[in-house]
Amino acid sequence: MMHKTRNKRKLFLLAVLTIVTVAVFWWIQPENRIDIDQQVFQVEDLSRISRVDLESDSASVSLSYDGGRWRVNDSLSADANMIRVLFATLQQARPKRRASNARQDSIYASLEENGVTVSLYENDQLIKQFVAGGNAAKTVAYFADPRSGEVYVMTIPGYRVYVSGILELPANGWRDKFVFNFNWRNFKSLQVRFPETPNENFTVSMQKDFFGIEGMADADTSRLNTYLDEISLLAVDEYVSEPALSDSLTGIRPELDVIVTDIGNRTYRLRLFETRNSRRVFGVVQAAQVAIFNQRKIQPLIKPKSFFRKK
Repeated sequence: MMHKTRNKRKLFLLAVLTIVTVAVFWWIQPENRIDIDQQVFQVEDLSRISRVDLESDSASVSLSYDGGRWRVNDSLSADANMIRVLFATLQQARPKRRASNARQDSIYASLEENGVTVSLYENDQLIKQFVAGGNAAKTVAYFADPRSGEVYVMTIPGYRVYVSGILELPANGWRDKFVFNFNWRNFKSLQVRFPETPNENFTVSMQKDFFGIEGMADADTSRLNTYLDEISLLAVDEYVSEPALSDSLTGIRPELDVIVTDIGNRTYRLRLFETRNSRRVFGVVQAAQVAIFNQRKIQPLIKPKSFFRKK
């Protein structure tokens, strides 16, 4: 009995020593010491950042603040929610550990080839720059400091997210998803055209002190106001950059053609195709930008002129 007890104690002590040995070995590796500068990729005051450039071999995206709103590549309105997510990511991302010594060079080389160079500016002054990317499965994110060549595994404490994901978005991923980017103070008119049934076309404009349908004195204002709300809130699910698809759609008669004009005579146009037979509806925003919508978003817009007559 005593012999068995001694053996159990020896096995227990051996297990403890093994665990301690492994822990000490892990601890003494430089990449595993808890002495990482948590501020290595941080900016002291993100509110002062006025431009973020995202450069890769496949895309070049510049997000800039013009004093009133963020823009994409100086030409398109940016999605305010995406900008908030970007800055939340920059604020919360932290280095979890250094990449292992054996893989530092290979990961850095991969980031240089396939990653995104992130440059943060205050006006025209470069404040911070790093390279971001990850593995093929996008389960581990890496940031690299180009000054030191150090590569770190990045995380947002408390979340299981691929930190580099938002930095890899193309320009279309940053665009404002609202099709008719106007407010009611600037609204002048709305034209709705049904090329197959032109007798159902209608135009909405200000009638004295309320919106009404031109030539229809008995329009149902409740239905019309609901319709106008649907128009103003219509959002794209996805923008598509395929010139061939754009060319093919522009040669087809749309099922619905919607044009909003503001008081500055700027127009916002949407043409929709095959709105009833698919869960995904293709549209052309403005002149040639192809967009995809969920059919549920489109169906409230397929309302002919007769729909608004009071019963």
